[in-house]
Amino acid sequence: MINGLEGVKTLQSAALDSLLLREMMASATASIYLHKADVDALNVFPVPDGDTGTNMYLTFQSAYKEVCNNPSQNVLELLESAAYGALMGARGNSGVIVSQFFRGFVKALPKDTKQFTSKEIALGINGAANMAFRAVRRPVEGTILTVIKEMAKYSMANVDNNISLKEYVNNIYQHAVEVLAKTPEMLPVLKQAGVVDAGGQGLVYYIKGIIQYLNGEKVDLETINSIDQTKKVTNVTSYTENELLPEGEINFQYCTEFILKGKNLDLEHIKNHLNPHGDCLLVVGDENTVKIHLHTNNPGIVLDFAVGLGELFEIQIHNMIEQSKERLAKLAHEDGDDEQVAIVAIATGDGLERIFKSLGVKYVVNGGQTMNPSIEELAKAVSSLKAANVILLPNNSNIIMTANHVHEIVSKKVHVIPTRTIPEGLAALVSYNSESGLEDNIAKITEKVEQVISGEITYSVRSVQIGELDISQGDVIGLVDGEIVTYGTVPEDVIKNTLKRIPQVNGSLVSIYYGSDVPTAAAQELLNQLEQEFPEAEFELYYGGQPLYYYLFSVE
Repeated sequence: MINGLEGVKTLQSAALDSLLLREMMASATASIYLHKADVDALNVFPVPDGDTGTNMYLTFQSAYKEVCNNPSQNVLELLESAAYGALMGARGNSGVIVSQFFRGFVKALPKDTKQFTSKEIALGINGAANMAFRAVRRPVEGTILTVIKEMAKYSMANVDNNISLKEYVNNIYQHAVEVLAKTPEMLPVLKQAGVVDAGGQGLVYYIKGIIQYLNGEKVDLETINSIDQTKKVTNVTSYTENELLPEGEINFQYCTEFILKGKNLDLEHIKNHLNPHGDCLLVVGDENTVKIHLHTNNPGIVLDFAVGLGELFEIQIHNMIEQSKERLAKLAHEDGDDEQVAIVAIATGDGLERIFKSLGVKYVVNGGQTMNPSIEELAKAVSSLKAANVILLPNNSNIIMTANHVHEIVSKKVHVIPTRTIPEGLAALVSYNSESGLEDNIAKITEKVEQVISGEITYSVRSVQIGELDISQGDVIGLVDGEIVTYGTVPEDVIKNTLKRIPQVNGSLVSIYYGSDVPTAAAQELLNQLEQEFPEAEFELYYGGQPLYYYLFSVE
């Protein structure tokens, strides 16, 4: 990134204040909300998992909500709240990058920052770019990262004390639009699909909302405030307290949750003090704002301690035994309290959930294609378990980055196995041995994942030309390890043709999971035909109940 802002004068008349920040974020959040379907549609692959727009909106929404909940008039403190909210609400790769954008922006600014002019904005965007790039193991040009990087370069090189804040931000926006238009030339897959980068487009829509506000196109705040900020959208599972109860007997009766605001808060000190008073402890945030969740028998002791550190907000205390007697009765008969290792997996489909649990998974987070869980949801799942070590199986390439950040906000040790598909996750669990050591299990699972061939049968959400395949919208498509290899009109024909393109099928074990839209009779008939066509292969058929995907399969 470009540095060197010495000598730049600030512009008092163009300074950013707390009211302006809140209203700019409201307009920007409304903009991404109105365009999230357009961003979703930019998915370069025609499979039904284009959720970049939805993930980015939910992440930006979470950032805006935290700003609204912070009464401070200090802009830096509000931006810190936005960074915290974005981290907790981050979903999918794009959402994680957005969260790192906010975090990098705040961290790049001096703690005594009082005003925000072109100099501070440039420093913030430059810091955002550095942080966002560090979040991605192998950055690729032509993505949202390129747009952020070029915004940073432009903003640092064009700090000007002779133009208004409005003009300065508008110039950055126009430059971002120009960079976004060039992304298809940087990334061949975008050019082939005839689209710009979805993440970059989402960011541009967000900044467009800021520009619209600065240009006098004020958003109807009642409209943006009417967007439900406490519940997830319909295709994202929300968790009740009953679902977050730890496996086994409940030793601590009251779920105590609140927000603590103060100065120079020490998260480790808070964790160490509260840990003896209960379980399922979650302490996340920064030195100014901390969210605390704890199951305890003495809420008063917890609140007395916290009030000595600052002010308390959004205090919630629930009697879990009274609210969930039936579930507690069931849990009381389950074992696992003394386990040192527990497994959390992400999946959707009642059949898949049962299979994962039968293979030893303690907690299945409902999510996957089109509904990526947030970091906060994964953190709550991890924290609800008694085990000191948790193995986390994302089972989706767009959830891996989210999973990798869970360790930042939980007290447990989280070990992410980067499973990219449901079949990879299921195959990995077969290698898990509860009597083996943690490191040995991680090594065996990782090795197994690398050996599995994954397949998916779904439908195309748009027409596309991929190599010699001329696919129309609605066609059934077959994928092997994420690559479309064939298409047709009947799911059973497509899975047979897909398997024919895998030389290793004969002599291998093929596990097939049929979805909610597939009749059991059709799946059984498919199994009979496959056993005849591939006599040297061993087939297993299971009901998965997954939406969107007719069949999932693994070859091993």
